Amino acid sequence: MGTSREHAVVIGGSLAGLLAARVLSDHFDRVTLVERDRFPDAAAYRPGVAQGRHLHVLWSRGMEIAERLFPGLEEELRTAGAPVLGVPSDLLWMTPGGWRRRFEVTRLLTFSRELLDWSVRARLAKFENVTVLDGREVTGLLPSAGGPGAGVGGVEAREHGTRADAEPLRADLVVDACGRGSRAPEWLGRLGFPEPPQTKVDPLLGYASRRYAVPPGFDPGWKALYLQADAPNGTRTGALFPQEGGRWIVSLFGMAGDYPPTDDEGFLEFAKSLRSPHLYEAIKDAEPLTPITSYRRTANHRRHYEKLSRLPEGFIALGDSVCAFNPLYGQGMSVAAISALTLDDALRSGAAPTRIARRMAKNAAGPWLIATGEDLRYSTTKGASAGISTRVINRYVARVVRLANVDHHVCTRMVNVLALTAPPQSLFKPDVLWRAATTRVQPLAAPDDHPV
Repeated sequence: MGTSREHAVVIGGSLAGLLAARVLSDHFDRVTLVERDRFPDAAAYRPGVAQGRHLHVLWSRGMEIAERLFPGLEEELRTAGAPVLGVPSDLLWMTPGGWRRRFEVTRLLTFSRELLDWSVRARLAKFENVTVLDGREVTGLLPSAGGPGAGVGGVEAREHGTRADAEPLRADLVVDACGRGSRAPEWLGRLGFPEPPQTKVDPLLGYASRRYAVPPGFDPGWKALYLQADAPNGTRTGALFPQEGGRWIVSLFGMAGDYPPTDDEGFLEFAKSLRSPHLYEAIKDAEPLTPITSYRRTANHRRHYEKLSRLPEGFIALGDSVCAFNPLYGQGMSVAAISALTLDDALRSGAAPTRIARRMAKNAAGPWLIATGEDLRYSTTKGASAGISTRVINRYVARVVRLANVDHHVCTRMVNVLALTAPPQSLFKPDVLWRAATTRVQPLAAPDDHPV
């Protein structure tokens, strides 16, 4: 990590970049965040967050970390109108194994990505040692004083959308939070460092989203819907969640190239084709507030910095720059928050770059296993195929999902894994194994009318 703590640079103003800048503010005299977009002056969409108009979930572990870094953030989001959702008590949830009983397990806030980013940016702006350079794009990394091959000593940046000469921005530490589109491997190659191996697992997922006004007087006894596909036979998933401002966000997902349409009629027909009519019935007469937008850059993508024997001093990658997930599972923002804590620990302990890379990889290992394991249920998934061990695990997990639908204890274990408060391995502990082996599951014929 080096000995100087004068200046740190963060590349990218995503949630990962904002949280990283907050952590760095405790360790460096100055922190500069470089973002290609111009940040809006309110909670509004920006092009750099390509999925900003779609459904986002910050699971309980991610919210806990964000609150730790920005005390009062959760209350601020509530005051801005973000609904509180009990999971699964307020949720009609059709899993691949059928309807889930509405147990009380955990709670989360459901807000727009615009509101979350704006709230975090506004709080970060109060730190006097943090400077934001928006409208600037990084074009490369600078070598440290030791020359090429010794380490990273800053970045080159220029005004976005121009061909102006890039200007040097010297730093003792550079944090790559560029996300899926990170060019850091290429930039490191120019400095004489090996590029990390990469893995992609592409389920050919596409999704389309639209916001609706919640119909006046609408009170069916639930706040949200999640209708999952029954893989591998079914490819279509739909979700409806409340947001601030009396709105619903509705996202429709199609695996294996079965992409949802973006025209009004096609969007509704896709919703009608889901395994339950509940979502279609909710939106068919609701008032649309936005056009339908789509997104298809959804492959699971890992950059294996942890496999390199040599990494430069003065450089750390985190968040989607290390591991980007199929967004269907809602894990990316929470993993970014966990990685911000890892960055904090590394700065406190003075960990070596290779050790930091291994810890960042460990943060992503469980969510990667969940996402790719589910995606490999489809034979059309590109980049990998399900081996015997994956097929055996998937059969077991399918049984646990069915059991979690009716067993409160197992449901709690399952939700904690999804919320990143417990590792996937916890589903293989003796108490769950015994229940899975000995319990005969009787599926629910219809969703619960009331939470348990």
